[in-house]
This record gives sequence, structure tokens and C-alpha cells, in this order.
Amino acid sequence: MKLNALPIILVENARILRASKLTRANILVEGGKIKSVTVTKKLNADQKIDAKGRFVMPGLVDGHAHLYDPAFTNREDFTSGTSAAAAGGVTTVIEMVLSTPVDSAERVRAKIEEGRRNSLIDFSLHAGMMNLSNLPNIPEIAELGVRSFKTFTCKPYYADDHTLMSLMRETTMHHSILNVHAEDEQIANDNLQRLLAEGRKDPMAHAEWKPNIAEARAVRKLIEFARGIGARLHISHMSTHEGVAAVKKAKKSGVRVTTETCPHYLTFTRKDMKKQGPYLKMNPSLKGPKDVEALWKGLRDGTVDIVTSEHAPGLRAEKEMGWRDIWKAWGGVPAIETMLPVLLSEGVNKHRLTLTALQRVCCENPAKIFGNYPRKGVIMEGADADLVMVDLKMRRKVRGKDLHQKADWTPYEGWTLEGWPILTMHRGQIIYQDQQLVGTPGSAEFLPMTL
Repeated sequence: MKLNALPIILVENARILRASKLTRANILVEGGKIKSVTVTKKLNADQKIDAKGRFVMPGLVDGHAHLYDPAFTNREDFTSGTSAAAAGGVTTVIEMVLSTPVDSAERVRAKIEEGRRNSLIDFSLHAGMMNLSNLPNIPEIAELGVRSFKTFTCKPYYADDHTLMSLMRETTMHHSILNVHAEDEQIANDNLQRLLAEGRKDPMAHAEWKPNIAEARAVRKLIEFARGIGARLHISHMSTHEGVAAVKKAKKSGVRVTTETCPHYLTFTRKDMKKQGPYLKMNPSLKGPKDVEALWKGLRDGTVDIVTSEHAPGLRAEKEMGWRDIWKAWGGVPAIETMLPVLLSEGVNKHRLTLTALQRVCCENPAKIFGNYPRKGVIMEGADADLVMVDLKMRRKVRGKDLHQKADWTPYEGWTLEGWPILTMHRGQIIYQDQQLVGTPGSAEFLPMTL
């Protein structure tokens, strides 16, 4: 083995999915890539890892996570956020703008350099928040390989209909995606004024602020705009059964729309806010049991394309103030490290999701949607050796203090989850094993989107 070269690794006795069927295989890793996937055991390797019949899947591709904003590094940064990602089996992240705009070539380059220095895993970027003033920057940003542009149909980054259609036309011209937070501003504003007039500051007021119809109306409008323009539309963090129905109908009629949901919309409802209060404040807000079931079904039948963490942690102090005034509390939850265990425990092990569907919505589809397939999201010859070994029967109690993020809390505190990643490999290097983080920053690559 050459000095400083990556070791040749053989992952033996793995169970992997091939053509939706579990099969035994040995995965040979060389130079950070998958060299072969075979039943042959007698292969030369510097290191052998016995999977002992455990499930091995591609490293997860998290299509929406807020890891680095220079104004809020007290909440998270590239190193802490991607440490949590590695421990959760995530090997690629598409970092989402939080508050500080990423809407010019200069700002994109600065964020890329920050990620290269401090991330443990490979990454792409979403640009945003987009409006008419930064629309002229789209061609140069797209040229840098950032081809997903975030905007809102509601405050605080509200884009009116003219702006939305203008952004769709421009992103279409540059083979890019318009990625939208879809909630109707008029409904939201009318409800907010009513709630404030009534003096409502309790946590449940936030749950009433943007009801199902707010998302449904915005999703339907965006779909019609995308239909007319021929744009690629992606709906972020969908939370309602009405949204699922609208997207399903649109896909059948040929609209180029994809969508995501998040673990919290699959496991909590607005009733849970009565107990956890501001710790479950997020945008969109939690909905009801009918919505939870529709989202699971949408993942199974392909209507909902991907699961993303939408990791957006706030510190305890930023949450605690919400008991007195929910409007002042930070809206977001830490989710990147617990995403896979939640989906294994509440999805696969409770028969809401097959392993095939899990791999599709967490690995293959996000890599395809955001232009990194087949380098990422699949176990096949020539792909990056991003692998996650999973113990489907391991039971662990979730403790915020044990997680690798900066925030020392989790909405899943005290939950016993069944199914955990026990080894994460990133481009041929083990970065997490047996509950120990062993990866360090310095080898992360920025992944240009090729759409």
C-alpha cells in the first residue's frame, strides 16, 4: 500500500438490496470507490470488516439541513453538524441557507470554502433566499454548481406571484430547481392578526397559525405555475395530506414536481405540543394523525420523494422563552443524527416502510433530484464508498446529551428506538463506529449539482 493511500477494504457478509431483494454480498473498496460488489470472498484487501449479516445501505443523502450560518454558529457549524450527520449515517448533505443570504457567487464561494475546511462529509448547497433583486445572480450561481434556489410563499422571505413565476423562468433557463417553502401568506397573516388580537401567546397558538389549507393553497398554486412554465419545482418539508394529494395528481399529469417530508412530521402531531410546547415549534407547524398517515403512504407509493432532516437546532434558552411567548421562540428542531434511527424504528420495524422504500427516499432519490447520482446514493461499482452498516434490532434510548450536535436536547428525548447505524464509511474512510465518532474535518468535497 502506498504511503498516505486509502486502504483497500473488504466489507464481508453484508446484506444489501439488489433489485429490491436482500442478498448477501461482499463489497470491495479501493481508492475511496466501490471496486466491486460480489459473492467472492477471496479478495485481496488491507482491511476486512465482517458485517455479520447486517444490513448495509448507501450513506444517506440529506437534502435539507441547516448546518452553517455565520450569524448563528452558537447553534451549529459545519464540524458539529456533520459530526452529528456521520453518527446518523448521513454521508452527503445539501446545506440549506438559514438567515444569512447565499444569493451571490461570492457568498456561494465563501460557504463552499467553509465547508471544505470544516465538514466531515461531502456537501452541496442550496442558494437563497431568492427574490427579484438577486434573480440576476442565478446564472453565475448555477455555473458554480448550485442549482437549487430557495424561496418562500410567506414571510419572512415572501415572494409574490410575479416573483415566483420570474424565478421559475430563470431557474428553468439554467437547468435548476426552484425550492419553495409553501404556505399561503394571506391565510397566515389573517390568522396571525386574529391570534395576536386575542392575546394568544401559548404554544398551541403557533399550531393554529398556518392550518392545512395554508399549505394546500400554496402547493396547488405553485404546481399550476410550474405546469405553465415547465419548471422544476421542489416543495420543502411538506406536512399535510392535502399537499400529498395535490402532488400526486400533478405528477400523474406530467408536472415536474418533487417533494420532501421530515421525521418530525412522521412522528409527532400538534397534540404533542401540549407536552413539549416550544420544543416542537417548527415551520410548517405539526398537523394531525390523518396527515401523518398520508405522509407515510406518500413515501411508500412514491408521491413523497424524499425524507430530509431539516435540521435546524435552537439552544434551550431560545426554546424555553416560548412557554411565555411562543412567537419569540426559535422555530426548528435538531434532527440529522436521529433521522435514520427514527425511520428504522417507526418506519421499517413498524412496517410503515420497507427497506427498499427507505433506501429510495433517503439515498437514491435525493442523489438523483439534486444531481449527484450515481456517485452518491447507491451501492454499485464506481460509486463513492459511502456505506452505512445498520443493526436493525439494536435498541437504544435517545438522550440529547449523547448526540453530537451543539444543542443538548432532542424532541425524541427518552424514546427507545429500534434500529441504529453502527458504522459509517465516507469515501472509503470509517468516520463513525460503535458509537464513537472517528472522522475529522479536512477531506470533504463540494459536490456540484449536475441536472
